[in-house]
Formats: sequence, C-alpha cells, structure tokens
Amino acid sequence: MKLRRIVTAESKAGVAVQTDTFDTTVIEFLTNIWGFDRVPSLPLRADQVLGEYQPKSIFGPHGGIRLDLFTLVPEKPGVPSELERAANLNIGAASGMTPGKEGSGMHRTDSVDFVVVLDGEVHLGYPGEDGDVHEVALKTGDLVVQNGTSHSWRNRSSKNTTLLMIVLTTERKT
Repeated sequence: MKLRRIVTAESKAGVAVQTDTFDTTVIEFLTNIWGFDRVPSLPLRADQVLGEYQPKSIFGPHGGIRLDLFTLVPEKPGVPSELERAANLNIGAASGMTPGKEGSGMHRTDSVDFVVVLDGEVHLGYPGEDGDVHEVALKTGDLVVQNGTSHSWRNRSSKNTTLLMIVLTTERKT
C-alpha cells in the first residue's frame, strides 16, 4: 500500500504544502512518520514543519504526539513475536511500557492510542475482568481506542498487517 503524507503550514502568501509517499510494504516493524514532543501552538510556519522529517521515538515525552506505522508479519511457531523485538526499539523514555507475562506480547503503555487497521487482520488481546485473556479479531478499516490498558497484537493470518497509530503520551496517576 502506498500512503501519502501531506503536510501543510501557514505562509505569508497562503498555505504551503509538502507531499511524500511511504510504501508500507517496506516498513520494518514499527516506524515513526510524524510527531511533536508537545502539542504545538498555531500557526505552524513552513520552516517549522516542512522539509525532511527526522523520525522520532515511537512514544513522545508526556504531552507528546506521534504518528506511527506498525507492520506485523504473520506469526510462526517457535519464532519470537514482533513485540518481543520491541525491546530493541527507540520507543521513548516516557512510554511507561510495562511488559506482561514473558513471551505473551502483552504490555501496557502510558498513552492513549488511536489505531486503524490499514491492511490485513490482527487479533487484539486483553486481560478480561474474569482473569482470562480475551481477543477481538480486527480487519481492514477497524479502529481501536487503546486507553493505556494492557493489550497484545497477534497476526495469525498469512499476510502482513499494517496499523496506523496516533499515540498521545500521557502520565499515569496510579
């Protein structure tokens, strides 16, 4: 899938626009494609937001905003899941990532995440109030609002799954 990123900024003459394209088939696992370390004040000028984007951590500092692409390859028996590789990523110090049971992929972050399934199928796991792990099967076009709760992502299909994540890093008050 080709994903176009169109960024606008205010200028004295009107609106400046920059467009570029991502090929989601070559995105490696988890990639930041836009973000701010804090909610910006408007107007944003071209010199602040146009030009070559420098990728940031997956999670910003408290109050930060990130737009990330997450590609999950199909799971294979005996091979660590994609989320087990997350320990090697620059996820950001403020993520508050708390891993669940080892090998389960279950984790919790100090963020509100808006996740759209762009392509493919994925299972969202969560610990239910009854103590068991439950799953919701998601498909292209589905939206998840993940409010800092424990969860896991599992691709049990035969093709890659691409998720678009808008991550708002926040503070957990116990």
